[in-house]
Amino acid sequence: MHIHVRIHHWVLWWFYLGVICGAVAIVNILFRNLTRSQEQVILAVGVLFWVLGGIACYGYEGVKIEQRHQSPPHDQPPKTMPQEEWHPASDFVLPGTRKSLLPPKY
Repeated sequence: MHIHVRIHHWVLWWFYLGVICGAVAIVNILFRNLTRSQEQVILAVGVLFWVLGGIACYGYEGVKIEQRHQSPPHDQPPKTMPQEEWHPASDFVLPGTRKSLLPPKY
């Protein structure tokens, strides 16, 4: 089973920015003397960043997962839907007869 994943460029930038900011946040939590409430605020901002990114990706269809389409063999022409033939009204009026499809003006 082949799966085709389409990812927009802005999704990758959002992911990279989240990883970099997350690494900075972890370094600050581990190596600085922060209070418990400051740590919770940093973690809450990180969670909000990832949740908003997920909502934006879903809303703007930033990531699409599709199954690969199998192309028909080269010896068979692709199947197309038959189209209904359409003609404008001027195709049914003979040139030079001055006849009209509309009723006469009285």
